[in-house]
Amino acid sequence: MEKYTCPCCGYKTLEEGTRDSYEICKVCYWEDDFVQNEDPDFEGGANEVSLRQAQRNFKIYGASEERFKDSVVEPSLGGYEKDENFKPL
Repeated sequence: MEKYTCPCCGYKTLEEGTRDSYEICKVCYWEDDFVQNEDPDFEGGANEVSLRQAQRNFKIYGASEERFKDSVVEPSLGGYEKDENFKPL
């Protein structure tokens, strides 16, 4: 099954490539949200923090928010690959 890139962490974890699936990434715990994909500085909606802030948080905590750091899966343990074309905001 093809996996799609999470807009927060850049790992191929999502099963739907629609950008509005509300799937939760197992690597960073970002919830895929159309509004936040269109406006990466929007805070609220499916995620409390903006996509831009979630990307920063992922670098620091390994999760989209510090409170999720114990809920995420290590990419190598989950068999998730980084999208080589992913570029953070």
